[in-house]
Amino acid sequence: MRSLSELWGSTIARKWIMAVTGIGLVLFLFGHLAGNMLLFMGPEAMNTYAYDLKHLLHGAGIWLARGGLLLFAVLHIWSAFTLTRRIRASRPQGYARTEHRTSSIASRSMALSGLLILSYVLYHLAHFTWGAVHTEWYDGTYTLANGIVVHDVYGMVVASFRQPLIAVLYMLAMVFTGMHLHHAIQSAVQTLGISHPRYAPVIRKGGKALAIALAVGFGSLPLTILLGLVGGTH
Repeated sequence: MRSLSELWGSTIARKWIMAVTGIGLVLFLFGHLAGNMLLFMGPEAMNTYAYDLKHLLHGAGIWLARGGLLLFAVLHIWSAFTLTRRIRASRPQGYARTEHRTSSIASRSMALSGLLILSYVLYHLAHFTWGAVHTEWYDGTYTLANGIVVHDVYGMVVASFRQPLIAVLYMLAMVFTGMHLHHAIQSAVQTLGISHPRYAPVIRKGGKALAIALAVGFGSLPLTILLGLVGGTH
């Protein structure tokens, strides 16, 4: 019987870790998108949601969520990195000619898209969460209908996405996120054992649909603001 350390160090364990954490991160993205969609309902809805989220479980909820997300992200990146190293070590000389007949662009660029997404996430956190960049739009306040003065998340997002460079960077990041998820969702489901030929087309199409839905959903925010369709009056 294999020891726990041997099991933890096995390739299949790393694949399972990457699959489970990846699915967890996708679920977070859908939840995050649902909250972001409140932008289309105006400043009251968006800022009320942000206030309630920040004060969930007397403020502990947001930190528990952040801690869980950080753990999932670290494990996902670590498992992806170690698996990539093992694959490269197994064929150190590479191939004289690479065939791409059955692989997609999304699958061949997983490492690149992952690095680009990570880079953008750090910038995104510095912008909207930490207020370390673009500080001129970060410190605004908004008074809710109940009289509570809160951080104006709606105003910060609208003012930021009125800047073409910031909006375009966000939309490009969503394109790479969609590409990454297109292959990742299918791969995660198969790693977890759902690989019957009958379900393969459904998994492939479903993964693609989910990836497109997330990319289009998130991308619609900066696009509508940049076009003046959202945030015209505040």
